[in-house]
Amino acid sequence: MDNAAGAPLFVVSEALCYYPISTIYNSCPRYLFYALLIASCITRWTGWLADVFLGAAATYAGTAAIQTFIMVSSFQKPQDPGPVAIPWISANTSLIKEFPSIVTETNSIQVSPASLELDADAVMAIVVTGYLVFLPLQCWSRILTHDRARNLLFYVWNALMLAGSICALVYSARTPKLPIQYMFCYPDYPPVGDSSNDGWQASWRTSTWNTSVWDTFSNVSQWNQLGDICFNPCFNTSQILRQATSLHAVTATDDTDLPASRGFWRNVLYSKRYIYSLIILCLILNCLLLTYRFLPYRSRIPSAQIVVLWKDRRNIWKGFKEEIQMAISSPSPSQDLLEEGRTPNTERRSCLTFLRPIFTRRFLKAFLHISVDAVILFGIVFSMIVSPFTIVAFVAWIEFQIYNDGPSQESPRQVGQWAYLVSIALLVISAGILTLKYEIASSTELQNEIEQTKKHLEYLEERKGACSGAHRLEMRDLRDHSKGN
Repeated sequence: MDNAAGAPLFVVSEALCYYPISTIYNSCPRYLFYALLIASCITRWTGWLADVFLGAAATYAGTAAIQTFIMVSSFQKPQDPGPVAIPWISANTSLIKEFPSIVTETNSIQVSPASLELDADAVMAIVVTGYLVFLPLQCWSRILTHDRARNLLFYVWNALMLAGSICALVYSARTPKLPIQYMFCYPDYPPVGDSSNDGWQASWRTSTWNTSVWDTFSNVSQWNQLGDICFNPCFNTSQILRQATSLHAVTATDDTDLPASRGFWRNVLYSKRYIYSLIILCLILNCLLLTYRFLPYRSRIPSAQIVVLWKDRRNIWKGFKEEIQMAISSPSPSQDLLEEGRTPNTERRSCLTFLRPIFTRRFLKAFLHISVDAVILFGIVFSMIVSPFTIVAFVAWIEFQIYNDGPSQESPRQVGQWAYLVSIALLVISAGILTLKYEIASSTELQNEIEQTKKHLEYLEERKGACSGAHRLEMRDLRDHSKGN
């Protein structure tokens, strides 16, 4: 308090108003999600175990994607700003010890209540990581996409993750545009740590923010009704997925901001351009690989799987060399002259005779064929390098951002955190027991299973016959149409 200038009626301090990360997206469930993705990649040859891990990870990421849709569609814009006259406080005031972010050297501020949704970083970590893993799995893994139904399911989940990633990035781009928040306090009662909203009362807000602030601090009985030491206009805001009592406010200090950094590491850790560029590059490469599957182009690249490419590397290289040799091999001089309508007895071969194969249609066609195959091969190999690096870089970057958002609401000891791990463990145990059902089944159960399998086999044969008949009918219609033309 300034003894020379007298005690001001109230002081103003910059504040941070935020909804903390929901318990479902705290550190333990997020790390469990990362572990499930890794386990899905490692155990994809086991079948049932990979289905358990991948299904649990996909449903968790799907929940986060749906939340991003709701967050973007119901984004709460900051309220219209209103001026508030405040007591003048000099820059060298002693109140800065109790109020590190005190507002000085001004007679008025603009109040525009808004709040941060820290779930934005958490859901972005989940949906983007899920998309960066699910898309390469669909491109590379034959085991996880060996049938149409499973492949269709991957397409659905990839579309959901892509939409969720776009919504999460759009919402994240809106967050830095939120205005500065303020809290109003008595100079003798500085805020102690974090304060939460106990529910906004209509009587706290009168005609304008200026009137509300001055009436609250001019009337001690009204100030006692706040239930808190300071008056926080941001408690007037709300989020569609949050309870009003979960909004928190804290004094903005250097500790609440990102720590300072310099040089190259500042650009790497705090700039979104590098991470977003990697994500876009990874997206383009993997989408090209998916498109390559459906093109009618016949390539010498047998598959998009690294194991297949490594086994057939010699055949691929041999095919490239053979096609080049066939393209540049020039025909005999007699054949060239006969094609041009001349006789070979008086013509002399010149240097153009050796360069002529390079300008033929056959060489250009072979050159384009080899160039496209080389681009496809380079894209596959480059994608296998870029995709894992992008996943690791993004997870490290987003977890660093979440770490700076503040501590978790719950510790790993609380049931809200370890319950997810226990549920996955119970699911794995249940799936493992079901895989042993034939070993522990009785003869009656086996007989019933045989009968059901026979019925199912008859149904599959009927479906196959129907598909074959439809295919033959379609081919006959095409032949009739071609004959009519």
